[in-house]
Amino acid sequence: MMQKRLFLAAVAIVFATEALRAQQEIKAPFGMQWGESVERIKEVVGKAKAQVVEEKVTGNRDVLVVEGIVQEGLKRTLFYFAEGGLSEVELQYDRAGWDEARVASWVSTIKQQADRKYGAGRLFAEDRGDQNGLQHSLRGWIWVQNFVSLRLVHYTAQQGDKRMRRVSLHYCME
Repeated sequence: MMQKRLFLAAVAIVFATEALRAQQEIKAPFGMQWGESVERIKEVVGKAKAQVVEEKVTGNRDVLVVEGIVQEGLKRTLFYFAEGGLSEVELQYDRAGWDEARVASWVSTIKQQADRKYGAGRLFAEDRGDQNGLQHSLRGWIWVQNFVSLRLVHYTAQQGDKRMRRVSLHYCME
């Protein structure tokens, strides 16, 4: 009986260790570091042969809008700076020619990959509605670790023949 308990305890420790090992640290994408300067990010963007298409201020943050970073489906990347240092990166994706079911399956795959890397994410937003003929849907999941979060957001809107959708990943220093 004692040997069985020891064996079960050892198995539990192995599984707990594997679960901890499976959780990776959430880091800024593209090998960047939190707190990097606007100039440094511009340098990296230039080396990647991407372009800063807009620079703006939103609230108390500076924003660089970048297009041309080579990654499947990536349309634009927004780099946010608070107090001169990189504080958030938003990756905005679009899959032209894909129907909503295929996009939803792709989003599910992204969520599963994040769950494997960072532990189980939690649903933080879910909304569906129809306002004045505008049908919309929003689902968002979040993973949080040590003052850094990752949010996956899937938003669609349609009014008549006009359709808009956005799948985005937000890496944020909290």
